[in-house]
Amino acid sequence: MTIWVLLAALIIGAAVGLLGSGGSILTVPVLLHMLKLPEKVAIAASLGVVGQISLIALIPYLLRKRVPLDLLKRFVAPALAGTVSGTWLSGYLSADWQLLVLAALMLLSALNMWQQKLWQWPISSGWALAAVAFTLGGLTGLVGVGGGFLIVPLLLTVTSLPLVSAVACSLALICLQSWLAFAGHSYLLQQQGIHLPWSSIFWLGGLGAVGSLAGVLLSEHLPQQLLKRVFAVVLLLLAGSLFFV
Repeated sequence: MTIWVLLAALIIGAAVGLLGSGGSILTVPVLLHMLKLPEKVAIAASLGVVGQISLIALIPYLLRKRVPLDLLKRFVAPALAGTVSGTWLSGYLSADWQLLVLAALMLLSALNMWQQKLWQWPISSGWALAAVAFTLGGLTGLVGVGGGFLIVPLLLTVTSLPLVSAVACSLALICLQSWLAFAGHSYLLQQQGIHLPWSSIFWLGGLGAVGSLAGVLLSEHLPQQLLKRVFAVVLLLLAGSLFFV
């Protein structure tokens, strides 16, 4: 594993700690382009990496009691149900289509994150909130992303949460969804006789976790609008890179 891959892991972790998002959506291109993993394997491995990162990044928010537990309880069940459904559906979707869906989601999220004021469509209906959570979970399972790059803008759009609470809630959902989707993808690959790169998953996840703690500390001192715009640019570049796999 090269120094560039290890550096990428730290950057991925820092993005998760800073914004509560960006883990899998940054990890998939790294695994594809730097480690040259097959598409299906990269998608599954990214979930294992981000599961580790998000778990560690969540701890400071839990200790500071920044996680909105009431909202999280309403999101968890439908989000996990969606994750199971999306993981099942991924077994019938080609890797090319998975990457195309991922690129489209990245472009949409980049557009929203670039704006001075994010889209605002407050949701008061419990059923509508559950439907949104199910859809996010479905995307996690389908294209192998933790969903934070969608969860944070969405929470800011449909609730009145401050950014720090949206990030904390996002990390909790990413952690749960990533581990569940990782288990599902691992099982599907195992049935096909395909083995995951466990050593790479461990090292990328461990270094990413270190980067995430640094990101949490930095998030207290950096302007959030600048961070969101930097992240939007990174999303655009990585979305383009997926077309050259």
